[in-house]
Amino acid sequence: MTDLTDDLTNLVRDAAYVGVGAGVIAFQKAQVKRVELTELLKEQADVAKVRADGLGDRVEALVGDLRGRIEGVIASIDADDVVTDVKAGFEGLSTTVEDRIKVLEGRLDAIEDRFESLVDEIEGWLPEQAKDLVKQFREAAKDARQQVRSALGTAA
Repeated sequence: MTDLTDDLTNLVRDAAYVGVGAGVIAFQKAQVKRVELTELLKEQADVAKVRADGLGDRVEALVGDLRGRIEGVIASIDADDVVTDVKAGFEGLSTTVEDRIKVLEGRLDAIEDRFESLVDEIEGWLPEQAKDLVKQFREAAKDARQQVRSALGTAA
């Protein structure tokens, strides 16, 4: 009977060790995945920031160039009726550009919503520490989007 009790005790102890070991391995794998995800998100954020900075600089340069050309053309025209026609044309162009920007913003909002839903889904799989990092990243990305929209003079 003691042999059976000893065997059962050893079996239960071995099972407990195996369970603890499996738990430690699972925790370590989760930590590795968290670090990998953090590095990936940081790399993607850096790439997005560089692209946004480059795009902002390019847009500024193009707007400055366009403004200079328009001012040059307007300054060279003496007739009031021609200036009036040009201004009306630019107002129409401005309305068209604003409409296209609104359409583009709508499309970008839809993409952003889809991205957010995917991040929500992925976030559900993560441990709490990784969820906190993802939350911080999302808040920083939201702030960056608001700054870009504010700089471009569009609604958030």
